Amino acid sequence: MAQRVIYTLPEGDVTVSGGGQLSGINQGDGSHLVGRDITLNSTAWESVTIDEADGDTGFGDSDNSQNLAGPITYDGESYGAGRRVEAEFSFTVEDPDGNTYDIVAFNINEPGVTSYATVEGLAFVGGPGGFPPAGVPLRVIAAQEGPNVAYDSLATPICFVAGGRVATPTGPRAVEEIGAGDLVLTRDAGAQPVLWAGRMFLPAAALAERPDFAPIRVARGAFGSDAPHRDVWLSPQHRVLVTGWRAELYAGADEVLVPVKKLVGQPGITADWAGGDVTYVHLLLDHHALLDADGLIAESLLPAAATGVDADLVRAFAVARAMPAARPVVCGPAAALLRPAYSGVEVGAMSMGRFKSASSCALNAAIG
Repeated sequence: MAQRVIYTLPEGDVTVSGGGQLSGINQGDGSHLVGRDITLNSTAWESVTIDEADGDTGFGDSDNSQNLAGPITYDGESYGAGRRVEAEFSFTVEDPDGNTYDIVAFNINEPGVTSYATVEGLAFVGGPGGFPPAGVPLRVIAAQEGPNVAYDSLATPICFVAGGRVATPTGPRAVEEIGAGDLVLTRDAGAQPVLWAGRMFLPAAALAERPDFAPIRVARGAFGSDAPHRDVWLSPQHRVLVTGWRAELYAGADEVLVPVKKLVGQPGITADWAGGDVTYVHLLLDHHALLDADGLIAESLLPAAATGVDADLVRAFAVARAMPAARPVVCGPAAALLRPAYSGVEVGAMSMGRFKSASSCALNAAIG
């Protein structure tokens, strides 16, 4: 038996236009949503750990081997360990900018209820950071019954690891202690308030099964003398600031942002998580910012590339959707050409089209 982790949004955090609902009631193909708008009202992505048959790499419909690994409370309801879960149907949405996203209807089977009659939440196809934008209408343009979606393709968040420290006006502070309204120091604008802070827990068993979700270690001094000051752990897709003459020569920019996993294999940057549970923490500001994490310059949450914000911050979505990346982003196959040096990490991105929008980078990074 293997364990898989998927990130979902409960139905209570989703609005369907025209008074509609996610549940199909008398059918399970999603056709009742076509032509309607859905809105994601929260970034409270809930991780669900699933017991899965060894060797099964897909989250599918009508699969008796997919069961809750333990008891959970989901959208206010309690469910016992062993309850079967399914990808009831999938559908495609289009945002106001014309970008499309694939979404999976997440179903927890309930005794005495036809399995396809209810949908408890949504999961998202898109790989690391590949969530659709929240707080905007997403028009459903197609629906499909009987999906079988690769676990590797499902969206996961981009975060700091609890235990790391972020610079604030009063000194370094553990990232898990920072909340909405607290000030953090940014590279470009000084002290700025956090709009929202979120957490995501991954158990050791899930990380053992999916080591690609495990944190990346940036060792003390990997980016130069005392940078960072001590070992820093980040989620694989968390982007860090890299600089140097190669960035200027090949990318036409003094500074760029690069997913830390693309630097693995360079001195001091390793994927060697020793096991155990991990809690990921993400920080949202009113602009995409560069933060000091124990001397390593790393990004704050960029909603267009990763997640939205929670329901209390829907008012910020208009700002979040228009939020530009703090620096040009190198991603996909181009990022694999990175070569660090010890006057800071220097970037060589020797390909045409080396910079992409942050949102497309999230998709490319999932396959690049």
